[in-house]
Amino acid sequence: MSSNSVARQDRGAVLGSALKVSARWTATWMRQGLIAWSLGAVLLGAAWPALADEAALTRNANLRRDPSTARPPIRRLAPPDEVEIIDPTPTNGYYHVRDEDHEEGWVWGGSIRILSDAPSQWQKPAPNQTHFDGADGMCGPTGDGGDTATNLRKNRTDSPSAYHDVTWDAVATLAYPVAPKARADWTPAQLAQIAAYEGVALRVVGYVVAIKPQAGGSGESTNCHFSNESEVDWHIAFVGQAGEGEKASVVIETTPRVRQSHPRWTPQALHPWLNTDMPVRISGWLMLDPEHRNHLGKYRGTLWEIHPITRIEVFKDNRWVDLDTLP
Repeated sequence: MSSNSVARQDRGAVLGSALKVSARWTATWMRQGLIAWSLGAVLLGAAWPALADEAALTRNANLRRDPSTARPPIRRLAPPDEVEIIDPTPTNGYYHVRDEDHEEGWVWGGSIRILSDAPSQWQKPAPNQTHFDGADGMCGPTGDGGDTATNLRKNRTDSPSAYHDVTWDAVATLAYPVAPKARADWTPAQLAQIAAYEGVALRVVGYVVAIKPQAGGSGESTNCHFSNESEVDWHIAFVGQAGEGEKASVVIETTPRVRQSHPRWTPQALHPWLNTDMPVRISGWLMLDPEHRNHLGKYRGTLWEIHPITRIEVFKDNRWVDLDTLP
């Protein structure tokens, strides 16, 4: 039996990939006496350790260096191996994949079957359209210019009927195209790559290392360049391990439209969990923000965001507590 086959059987038996992701949480929280919750974290991580689709080999196939037969293959793959789909849009009939040894390459689409419970098949309801009345006036569903297609997603206020539990790493490592700042300038292939995942409702555990209400300055187009603190988004840096820096973070955001229904969401209420080893659980909509590519490696590690946030829970007294219920 090949080492890949053994690895696949191990994952099927004990959800090894999810346990690996959760191992660092367990080690940290056992030191804090949070054994009961850390076991729960393993179960939540096991629900879907990654956001990328997975596919099963249906016949022998070559893992290739590019989407063609022009160059020698990297290696031979065979059933029952599985691969992770990096880009759900094929190129010349080939899919960009990562195999069980974490080697990236290309596999002919006719040799794989994308699993039916793949994240790309999760529901992605269209955003509702809302207006916001603030101290500076009324702001429509797409703000006052800029990337209006992205602004529409930022300004949604609908609450998901259910959430998919995924790991922080699943969001932080999800692929996205190198593309212009405005979606209007994207190619159909670039739009298709993010369409497979954007708009799914997620729940993610991590740590808050920065809270930045976008008050003052010139404002953002999504909020019609309003600048009062009650009228702007908060940019929250959310990391996978306590002590990580902001440059590695996934940015998560509350919006003034959603906060109207959550008056207890304030920076002060969340402050006790800022830069600590106590986790926060965030629920909301997965969205890509192409406008902030210049922030990569400084204020964020990815362009994927949870935006808007629809629920905030903090770990307090060895249990999850909804921020709305705190005094």
